[in-house]
Amino acid sequence: MARSQTKGLFCGKMKILAICGSSRRGNTEAMLKRILDGAKEAGAQIELVLLREKQILTCDGCFCCEKTKTCRLSDDMRLIYPKMFNADVIVLGSPNYFNNVSGLMKNFFDRFCPFWEETLKGKKAVLVVAGAEGGKSLKTTEKALKNFCEICSIRIVGKILIKAKEANEIQKNQKVMQKCFLLGKKIAAAE
Repeated sequence: MARSQTKGLFCGKMKILAICGSSRRGNTEAMLKRILDGAKEAGAQIELVLLREKQILTCDGCFCCEKTKTCRLSDDMRLIYPKMFNADVIVLGSPNYFNNVSGLMKNFFDRFCPFWEETLKGKKAVLVVAGAEGGKSLKTTEKALKNFCEICSIRIVGKILIKAKEANEIQKNQKVMQKCFLLGKKIAAAE
């Protein structure tokens, strides 16, 4: 459905959902919260999902979803799926773990087997990566996030990749926090 067709469902507000794949409270979460702050100031409806606080079982490869187009596993993904389907913009944030997304984020991606073909098609995404190693490490984590978006036909509209060694380093970096805030405002104002 196009945004114009769904506007009534959101009371005219852009709906932005952030998914945090960090196993601790640190840089990734701080950046996501700041993006959401900017989006909220611009009038968007916002929500943050912390995967570490959710019970999400691993995909067991049963392939039941091939026929039913739903997952047979009963866990917190049943609460997260509708949030994803209803969001206009999905902000995906993960720390760099071994040049990849975190296990929490990978597990989250794997659970979209029943829905990857149509339900997320046309949505927009922002990618957020933080890691102690910069350069290539951040890029390979970004690639894993991009792969999920490409498979689900989600259009990437922004990204922030930041090198940070300490758990709460980003919160002290006003330049990065401002960049996140402005990106939030920008995506909330976009059509």
